[in-house]
Order: sequence, then structure tokens, then C-alpha cells
Amino acid sequence: MKKTISDVLVLNKNFCAIHIIGWQKCMSLIFQDSARPLDRDFVSYKFDDWLEFSEMTNDYPTINTISHKIAIPEIIVLRKYDRLPQRETKYSRQTLFERDKFTCGYCGNIFNRKDLTVDHIIPRAQGGTTTWKNTITACFRCNSLKADKTPEQSKMKLKFKPGKPIWFSPLYGIKPDHPCKSWLKFAGKVLLD
Repeated sequence: MKKTISDVLVLNKNFCAIHIIGWQKCMSLIFQDSARPLDRDFVSYKFDDWLEFSEMTNDYPTINTISHKIAIPEIIVLRKYDRLPQRETKYSRQTLFERDKFTCGYCGNIFNRKDLTVDHIIPRAQGGTTTWKNTITACFRCNSLKADKTPEQSKMKLKFKPGKPIWFSPLYGIKPDHPCKSWLKFAGKVLLD
């Protein structure tokens, strides 16, 4: 996920990341007083104060109006919304790997995507299904050792309990080298049922 000049992180009023929007929508929310811009020290501003702040800084991309130079904030916080958006998470290899943070469910090591596979906890050969609660990320070595057995049969212990994700943060998986460092404070949440 790369930040462009038009990307703005949206936090709910409890400071949980819920969306990434374009700068036009961001400025509309600020002008309507539905959201407040945050500076890089996470200080909140009213619209008039943000205009004043914009005149004193050169650290942000700006838009120019007839009478003002307005900084485009990296983050805004909504004034009323405090829930998490409901999102149906589609099952796929990628979302499974993201749920498990690219970590093998048996040895606990972190791998690159190309070095991982999907393991059925109850193997398909024994009637197991491809569901969130019956699959886990595994490295090729552990998957080969487990083969077509259950963890108990192969004497391998699961490092974590799999579950269906009910919500992924829009910043889930953000890397430490992301160009917008202020976003890192809000990165990486997955909620399971």
C-alpha cells in the first residue's frame, strides 16, 4: 500500500483506522466540521485553526484557493463515528496469509508469501473443509511433516487458534518504511470472531 498525495487516513472518534480517502473528500469533511485534521504530533485542529497552521508549515502537500493555502493532512479524525465498518472478508490464500501475519502456524516463523502454503488442520483426506477455522498458514517444511494427518496425529502443536476475520484495518500489513510515518501508529489490527 503506497501513500500518494491524495491519500488521507480516516480515524473514527476512538482513533481506530477505518478508511483511506482522497484529499477532496477529506477537505469536505473538515470544512463541514464532520472531521478534524491531525498534525504529525496528533494534535487536532478546527477548520480555522488548520488554515492558520497551513500558512505556517511547508511540511504537507497543499491546495490553493483564492485566499488560502491549505495543507492536506495525512490523518483526520471523525467527530461522531465510533464503530468499525462491517466488512465481509473473502477467503483467499492472501487473506489467510494476512490473517496469520505470514507466520507458520506450526513452527511460528515468519516467511515470504512464496514460501508459504495453506494447511488444512483436519486434512481434506479425513473430511476437513476449506474454511477460516480449519485452515492455517504453514511453511512448506511443516506442511510436509504434518502431511495428511491432524496436528494430534502428527504430534505438531498449533501456535495460534485460527478464526474468521470480521474486520481488517485498512492499514493492515503496512510496512515500517511506509512514506507516511504518522500512519504507523494506527496500523495492523485484525478482529476475529
